[in-house]
Amino acid sequence: MALMITANNELIEVRGHLNAQNMNSLSRHLDLTKNYKDHLILSLDRVESIDPLSTKILEREYRQAATSNKVLTIIGRQNDSVKRTMQQTRTSYILSNDLI
Repeated sequence: MALMITANNELIEVRGHLNAQNMNSLSRHLDLTKNYKDHLILSLDRVESIDPLSTKILEREYRQAATSNKVLTIIGRQNDSVKRTMQQTRTSYILSNDLI
């Protein structure tokens, strides 16, 4: 399945497999959206798999949002494949405990 990004106000939902090749599309989408929104919610609940490099890029996006006084909430802690990879790369701290 190709990566599918859907946006509804502040919620950005990602479906499919996140890898280094398609992570650029998600990064560009986040960057453009951060230009006119102060708070974004990125849902990884329907991501089928994520590679280690993508977790590091998400961590960078999370930090850049904070640096520019924006809030990027990343949800997906209930997704076992995302949670497992993020724990391995020590980036699970960016996952929110809250559910929407």
